[in-house]
Amino acid sequence: MMANKRTLSAYHYWGLSVLFLAVLLVAGDFTAFSPALSAIASSFTANLTSVHWVVNAYSLTYGVIIVTAGRLADIYGRRRLFIFGVLIFAISSFVGGLAEILWVLLFCRALMGLAGALIWSAIIGMAYTLLPEEKAGLAGGLMLAALGLSTALGPVLGGFFTEYLSWRWILFLNVPMAFLVIFLGWKRYPVDEIQNIKEGIDFLGVMTLSMSLFCFLLAMDFLAQNQAIDFFSISLLITSVLFLISFLFREISEKSSALIPVDLLENISFLSVAFSVLLVAASFFSILIYIPLLLIEVYQFSALLSGMALLPMMIASSIFAFVSGVLHEKAGAKWLICVGAFGMAAGVYWLSILHKGASYIQFVPGLILVGVSLGIYGPAVVTAAVALVDPSRSSLAGAIIYMFRFIGGALALGINATILASTEDVTVGIYRAFTLDAYITFIGFLLPLFFFGRLDKHIPKGD
Repeated sequence: MMANKRTLSAYHYWGLSVLFLAVLLVAGDFTAFSPALSAIASSFTANLTSVHWVVNAYSLTYGVIIVTAGRLADIYGRRRLFIFGVLIFAISSFVGGLAEILWVLLFCRALMGLAGALIWSAIIGMAYTLLPEEKAGLAGGLMLAALGLSTALGPVLGGFFTEYLSWRWILFLNVPMAFLVIFLGWKRYPVDEIQNIKEGIDFLGVMTLSMSLFCFLLAMDFLAQNQAIDFFSISLLITSVLFLISFLFREISEKSSALIPVDLLENISFLSVAFSVLLVAASFFSILIYIPLLLIEVYQFSALLSGMALLPMMIASSIFAFVSGVLHEKAGAKWLICVGAFGMAAGVYWLSILHKGASYIQFVPGLILVGVSLGIYGPAVVTAAVALVDPSRSSLAGAIIYMFRFIGGALALGINATILASTEDVTVGIYRAFTLDAYITFIGFLLPLFFFGRLDKHIPKGD
């Protein structure tokens, strides 16, 4: 419908502005909490291990739902699901901002993760169907710009609210912004056509995977708090494995309708990319959470300054995301992925070997290296995953990559929280976590290096 119009009108620009604001809303909220965790722990008189769930609750629901959300958007209409997701996001933000009990906040964050998945999966389709095919690059560029801007500004705004108002204003700010997006989306974005999707939705797969991940992270939480292996923790870990096995059997039986279709599970190159993303996510999530925490708890930075301390990484990542696209045709996906993963491992390792009295300036090279590497890695890995599958499954492949990214980040934070709780010194605990993350990310470099096949028919290699 809209794609047949070759010239852009005010209608198109209004539609793009709706999507731009929605990306700012979802991506900015996620990174805004990184400098606020200490303040949240103080508000609820909770330990930092429990407060990790502010990030993990969001990441888990987002990661597990993102694939299913894409299919729901195709079945029920992208604009309809988009508006519904933004409404859930607004209500959850408001209730979470008012929460006086930690579990209420965590429940709201889980709902926000679900809403974020609905919103983002709809945005991807809406952005590219809004414009004529020859203008698709404009849609992609604007979405990347919004993602980079919101990711960079999130920690700064989160630190500002935490320092001068309250961390609760991170959530309260979402409400008017969300209703503005709903209003503009309802009034200014065209109604899309509902497609006739034959494939079903693997709700049982979603449930078994969710329970497996939840039980694992809950076991990590109990291990961190009790600092000892007990019967309950072992039971949770066994339950997690059983749910994971159930999930794998479910995927094999469902075949094309599975959460992760069986043909993708049999594609070694695709699996190497997906699991690389899962492992590399450990570095980004850990730095996002632990650098502000370290600066606040040990270096006595304000929440605002701790958020601003992440800017070297965020800005470098945004710049090199565009550079990655330019280099892609010459270097090829495999080497961009490998260079990016190796650079992130090296950057995190740099941070892990800093001595206890290191100044912030000594953190900057490691942060910049991680940011540059993340910018190179991110676009290349998504492009490679999409090129490895049939064009009809490109959206599904992209969604699976996002799923692995958020699940990997959540799992890494759960393990890191246990490491942090096992050490009396916060600095030592964070440096140990960074050391583990560096090795995990290095494995994320090795997987595509050895198992990623050539993509001669899909992606120029620049040989």
